[in-house]
Amino acid sequence: MAAQDKAAILASLPVRPDENPFAVTIGGFYRRWFNLVDDLQALIDTVATIKSTEDEDWVPAWSAVAKRFEIKAETALARGDKANARKNFLEAKTFYSLARFPAPYHSGSAICPPDMSPIKARSYQKYLDCFHKATALRDEAQEVLKVRRNGKEAVGYLRLPKGASAKNKVPAVLVMCGGDMYKEDREKYADGATKEGMAALVVDAPGTGQTSFAHAPESIVAWQAALDALQARPEIDGNRLGAFGVSRGGLWVMRLGAQDKRIKGLISCAPGGVGYWGTDEERATIRAAAFERYKTNWFGPRGTKPEPKEMTEEDQRKDFLRWSLKDNGLLGNLTMPMFLVNGKVDHLTPIGNLYMALESGPPTGRVARVYPDDGHIAARNEREWGPAAWKWLAGVLMEGMKPATAKPATAKPAKKRGAAKKVVKKAAKKTVKKTSKKKVAKKK
Repeated sequence: MAAQDKAAILASLPVRPDENPFAVTIGGFYRRWFNLVDDLQALIDTVATIKSTEDEDWVPAWSAVAKRFEIKAETALARGDKANARKNFLEAKTFYSLARFPAPYHSGSAICPPDMSPIKARSYQKYLDCFHKATALRDEAQEVLKVRRNGKEAVGYLRLPKGASAKNKVPAVLVMCGGDMYKEDREKYADGATKEGMAALVVDAPGTGQTSFAHAPESIVAWQAALDALQARPEIDGNRLGAFGVSRGGLWVMRLGAQDKRIKGLISCAPGGVGYWGTDEERATIRAAAFERYKTNWFGPRGTKPEPKEMTEEDQRKDFLRWSLKDNGLLGNLTMPMFLVNGKVDHLTPIGNLYMALESGPPTGRVARVYPDDGHIAARNEREWGPAAWKWLAGVLMEGMKPATAKPATAKPAKKRGAAKKVVKKAAKKTVKKTSKKKVAKKK
């Protein structure tokens, strides 16, 4: 599919922020994959055939599409066409991403079981295989890097830009994943960093993918361990570290920035948990949407879905206080330059979180873009904000762009100001006297 065709399709989709997997909309369920899949029509056509989200219906439907692209990739590779082979392996990986969604998830979820069924586990393995085959066909090398802390481990991928060496150290960006999109889905974000001359380390978020860290505020140590790993690299300037995150990753990146001064600049897309509690109506809407989602979306074996439980406001408040940067006394620590972005019609993380981040901190150093025609993570407009954000972060880390520190005016003491006036008056009198003497001399 040509790029303009994909852009035209995105422009034609209705804006409907929800988690409905039976409709392709802006701000809706499929926003996760819009910027990963090239053949958007194949996605739309497959959605029309989906009968349910249960493994027996969901996994085969998406795996069949992925298999078509996998065969195309193998065929291209056999004839020596590495570029097309790589492109199709990535396309296959993305459709296997849909098949394995949202597993593996380790920290408990109302929409999937803690363990994958055999067919979903196979789709996840195919997802990893296709990604690694695509990676092997890329000119730029990638290294598997494991970060460890307190007996826990997370797997990440490290990429260095061309020319990086111990003699030519480069800045680095920690790319954080969200709640259900994993490091294999974040290659394009790593691309954005390396194109701007920065190294990129992409790590599975706590509770997801290949990690044993739980989804909990205290798992901030996983990201700090990742920073340790970056600083240990001879090719990386450990004093120039940044971070990038989308959705839950957008919250993680701000939480890390608030707790670790090594982060010198960050990009946060669709951050929740900043501290915006919202109106009664907003909170009620979020609870109602979550209940509807739990009733219809079960990504597990048929017949295993638990009875949906309606969230109470008390439960909502408890979870909010657990993560809120403001209520945890962390919001004021965010003083580094920040690039904030989201769609205004966000049904998961109210836009008030972004505005709250703008209302705190230093008077300069914060850049924000809110798209009124877009939903959660502003996926429709990523082709605009993505390159701009990476260029901005490169400027922060490479050129030392920092928020201006407002210096208080140093007013002189009243006596000195009075003394200055007297000096001026005396000087004026002397000038007048000299002028008068000259005029008298001329008359003589």
